[in-house]
Amino acid sequence: MTAVFNIILPLLAGVSLIAALFFVTRAFSERGRSSRAAYGVGQVEASRAMRIDWVRALAAGLVGLILLAVFLMTLPPPPLEPAADTLAPPTAVSPIDTAATPTATLPPPVQMTNTPQPTATSLVPTVTSTVPPTPTATPEPRTAVVSSGVGVWLRATPSTSGEQVEYLLDGVILTLLPGVETADGFQWQQARTPDGNEGWVAIGFLEIEENE
Repeated sequence: MTAVFNIILPLLAGVSLIAALFFVTRAFSERGRSSRAAYGVGQVEASRAMRIDWVRALAAGLVGLILLAVFLMTLPPPPLEPAADTLAPPTAVSPIDTAATPTATLPPPVQMTNTPQPTATSLVPTVTSTVPPTPTATPEPRTAVVSSGVGVWLRATPSTSGEQVEYLLDGVILTLLPGVETADGFQWQQARTPDGNEGWVAIGFLEIEENE
């Protein structure tokens, strides 16, 4: 229904304005005919036709302007630029300190030594067997996706008045760092951007992805 009005309203407004222009043109023509007509019935009729055309032109123009105004009022407002320092209340997210994650450490390899038994003819050389070390499992870095609707600032300090380092759009993937702070009524997560900038982002604007 809205799409139909968006087509019909400007069309009717254009027709009304064209009609108003037509009546104005005809009124000027009638005015010229009135000035050229001799005194009498012809001049009176030309003057009367000119006045009628002026009234019609005024009415058509007024209708066209009203329809055009209604059409402009139905248009959606232009998108507003996101406020740089506007922060929505964060959702309750429990901070997870990645520094407290234990790292699996294996005991040192065991060396096995075989002692040769002496014989009458020769001595058996000592054979040393070394078990190769097992690589230490390193946890994958945790990431988060910016999700605020308009973007959010990466700040140099965990504060709403902190220096603005980089503006992060929705969908940007951040690498989470160990730092978690609470300031100015918000929880802040330390993070690193794809460009290598490090700073703090309000947790309420992040969707933290859990490693499987």
